[in-house]
Amino acid sequence: MDVIMPQLGETVAEGKIASWFKQVGDKVEAGENLFEIETDKVSMEVQATASGVLSEIRVAAGATVPVGTVVAVVGSAAGAIAATRATPIALSPALPLPNAPALAGEGRVGLAGAPPTRGNGAARTKLAPFDEVHTPMENFGAAAAPLGLKITPLARRLIRQEGLDLAAIAENVKARGGWRIAAADVRARAPAQPGERKPAPLPLRPGDTVEPLNRIRAQTARHLADSWRTVPHVFQAIEVDFSGIERARQALKHEFLERHGAALTYLPFVARALCLALAEFRRLNASFDRNRLILHGDIHLGIAVDLDHKGLIVPVVHHADEMTVGGLAKAIARQVEKARKGKLAPADIEGATYTITNNGSFGTLFTAPIINLPQVAILSLDAVQKRAIVVETEHGDALAPRLVAMVGQSFDHRAVDGAYAAALLRRLKVIAESRDWAGDFS
Repeated sequence: MDVIMPQLGETVAEGKIASWFKQVGDKVEAGENLFEIETDKVSMEVQATASGVLSEIRVAAGATVPVGTVVAVVGSAAGAIAATRATPIALSPALPLPNAPALAGEGRVGLAGAPPTRGNGAARTKLAPFDEVHTPMENFGAAAAPLGLKITPLARRLIRQEGLDLAAIAENVKARGGWRIAAADVRARAPAQPGERKPAPLPLRPGDTVEPLNRIRAQTARHLADSWRTVPHVFQAIEVDFSGIERARQALKHEFLERHGAALTYLPFVARALCLALAEFRRLNASFDRNRLILHGDIHLGIAVDLDHKGLIVPVVHHADEMTVGGLAKAIARQVEKARKGKLAPADIEGATYTITNNGSFGTLFTAPIINLPQVAILSLDAVQKRAIVVETEHGDALAPRLVAMVGQSFDHRAVDGAYAAALLRRLKVIAESRDWAGDFS
C-alpha cells in the first residue's frame, strides 16, 4: 500500500516530513502514528490506514514534497524482507507557501456560482462566497513558471521586488534537476546590497547556553519577520470602558461555566464587538495581495494562543460574525484547548481574515502586535483594570473608578489610512460600552 502526503488544507500544496516514527522493517498497525508533517502553520501526526510492515521510506525526514507524493510503502512481512533499504530521497526543503487569497475574477462572487480559482495541480485557492476583490488590476496567474516548472507565491513576490530575471532563475533550477522555484532559489540569485555581509555567529561567553529554536518558534520567526519587512505597520489604540461588559459577565459567568465548562472572559465580548464593527469597516476584514485588496464576505477570527511560552499558534473561529458572545466564548475555548493539547487539524488554522491577540492576563498596558499576513490588521486586548476616569455628571466632571483597558490595532497602511482604522476603533468602543450584553446571550 502506498502512503501518500495527505492534503493538509485547500491552500496548502506541499508538506514537510518532520520525523518518522517507524523504520523500514517495523511492523505497522492501522491507526498507529507513522510520520509527522510540518507546514508553516501546524504540525500533525499521520496515522497508517492499514496494517503491515513498513517496506520502504521514499522521502526522508526534513524533505518537502507536494501533496499526493508517495512517501512510503507498507506491505507484507515478506515484501519488507525483500525490499532494498535504499537511502531515502532527500528533496530540497522549501520555504512555506503563504496563505494568500485568490485574485481571479472581480466584483462579488455569488453562492449560486462556483468561486473563481487560481493555480493548477493539487492546490487551487478559492475566493470564498461573497469575498470581494477591490480595485482589480490584473489576473496574476497560478504557480506556473518557464520550462514547465512550478513557482511559489513568495518566490514570485521576491522576483518582482528584486527585479530579477525569472527565465534565468528557471534555467538554473532546471539545470540542477529541480521542479519548483522556491524563495531560496530567488534569494540565491538576488544581488547583495553594498556592504552587505552575512553576520558571523556571536561568540559565547562563560555561562552562556545555546537554545536552538524549536519548530514552532522557527516557523513563527520566519512568518513574522517576513510580515515586518514587507508591511508598513501603523499602531493605534483606544481606551474602552468595560463597566457594562463586567456587569453582564458577573451576572452570567457562574451559570455559563456550569452549563458549558468554559470561563466567560472579556475576550468573547471584544470579539463580538469587533465582528459588529468589521461589518461596517470591511476594508479591515481583508487580505492584501500586491495591488489588490480582497474584502472578505465572512469574518473568520484568528485567536493567538501562547503554547506555554514555547511558541505561538493561531487557531481560527470560522464564521465568528454569526455567533453570539456565548457562542464565541465556547468556540474560542474549544480552539484554545485543542491548540494547547496539540490537537489542531489543518482546517483549524486556515482561512483567518482578522486576528486578535490577548495579553491582558499578564497585566500589559498596551501591545503593538505584528500583522498576520496576508491579513491587513490585528487587534490587541490588554489588561482590564480599575482606574480613576473623568466622567460627566449632572453636577459637572468628576473622578470615578472604572474598569478600562487599551484596545489597539496594528494595520497595513497600504490597505487603509489612519482615519479609516481609527474609525473602526471608535465604533468598537461605542459598541463595547453601550450594547445590551445580557441580551446577547438570549
